[in-house]
Amino acid sequence: MNGWSRLEKVIGWAGLSVNAFAKSIGLKRAENLYQIKKGNNSISKDLSELIAMKYCSISKSWLLTGEGNMFTEDAEKTERELLSTIKRIPFYNYDISMLKTENGKFPPTERYIEVPLLDNCDFATLCVGESMTPDIPSGSILTLKEISIDRLLPGEIYYIVTDEFCTVKFLRTVENDRSKLRLVPGNKDDYDEMILDKNAIRHLFLVKGVISYKIL
Repeated sequence: MNGWSRLEKVIGWAGLSVNAFAKSIGLKRAENLYQIKKGNNSISKDLSELIAMKYCSISKSWLLTGEGNMFTEDAEKTERELLSTIKRIPFYNYDISMLKTENGKFPPTERYIEVPLLDNCDFATLCVGESMTPDIPSGSILTLKEISIDRLLPGEIYYIVTDEFCTVKFLRTVENDRSKLRLVPGNKDDYDEMILDKNAIRHLFLVKGVISYKIL
């Protein structure tokens, strides 16, 4: 791997353009970097120090020689420790109301996702239908945390499981009747509000995160 290939790898890792990367390390212009790309210059000690000063996880030795690893030993150790603490979230890509629970727990699955900021969730599943658009596009992945009915926070989005169906809705209280809840859709143009008896809820999950994507 030549000098430009190493530099290009760092720029890609930083998620910047060549010009933006040059500015990020204190260069007024990116001309020096382009000269390295053309093969006219190599990565100098001064340039490696500028990069390592801004991006302290990058190894100066690797930048200069290409030997060893791109990241410093401390950075690699930190990354390994972080990865080891990330909890894999069970993922069900079908309607979980069809699942039979045993001792209040859902059966194991062979599918998992890893989302560091949401690793305290119990599991993830697909959201199908258009009732919660635009808040939750159809096909999104929901990360869920089970809660007891007495810890419900009115106004939040919940995944509700009954013996007959499961659905994702805003939950609100019913005035003058604490035994029931209002299931409010996000898409009120096409979907109606429902009233549900609290006793009908088998499982209640707070929607902690929504992962959506676009097909281009």
